[in-house]
Amino acid sequence: MNEDFLWRSEMACRAAWPADTDGVLGGWSARRSGGTIRRVNSLNPLPGATELADATIDRTEDFYASYGQPALFRLLSFAGAASADRLARRGYRIEGGTTTLCSDIRNRMPVGGFGTRLWNVPDPEWLAARDRIAVSDPAIFAGMLGLIRAPKRFAGVEVGGEIRSIAYGVIVDRLLVLESVATDESCRGRGLARQAVGSLLHWAAAQGVDQAVLQVVTDNVPARALYRSLSFETELFDYFYMRQS
Repeated sequence: MNEDFLWRSEMACRAAWPADTDGVLGGWSARRSGGTIRRVNSLNPLPGATELADATIDRTEDFYASYGQPALFRLLSFAGAASADRLARRGYRIEGGTTTLCSDIRNRMPVGGFGTRLWNVPDPEWLAARDRIAVSDPAIFAGMLGLIRAPKRFAGVEVGGEIRSIAYGVIVDRLLVLESVATDESCRGRGLARQAVGSLLHWAAAQGVDQAVLQVVTDNVPARALYRSLSFETELFDYFYMRQS
């Protein structure tokens, strides 16, 4: 896969999960929203970024310290990963290995089922389901969704009159980015997440989108199996975080 497409995929994923603050620091993107969500509270490489210099690391530490947070660097396997040794020498530790997957969604047949719904905006019912299923910074998450400017849809699958599986999709630079795929623990293994994701793939394909990307925790075996069943078989790149000790 050529590097231009890797960057296109990476920047689309960032646009689908924007940060409150996103400035440039030493040729890298300093993202900050508060809370515990790492992707919006870390320094990320930009296209053309050089490897980290000690001065950039110092400035990053000062930037996040001003918010009472430790510095966190997000390193991509095709850009920035060589900086890991420099950060390790400064006592940083690795966490959060993630893999970016891609699928061709042309001619995608709908994957639906009883109770599958799509919303243009995340209504209170969808947000309540997300907060119940995947508890993590609900106010920050809801605010982040309001920052998304690209076309988007929110999928939910109902069981017994209650949303039990969710996902959302954003179309950025002719790519569908899939995010926040989650299912109630009591309802897992019933194909609900497949329905939610499948409805978003069908929606995007109908808009003329050819490819979809998503990022999944590398060792999340059940999620990887789900995405493989939906033809997400191409691995684009990995990334990981390094946290200040």
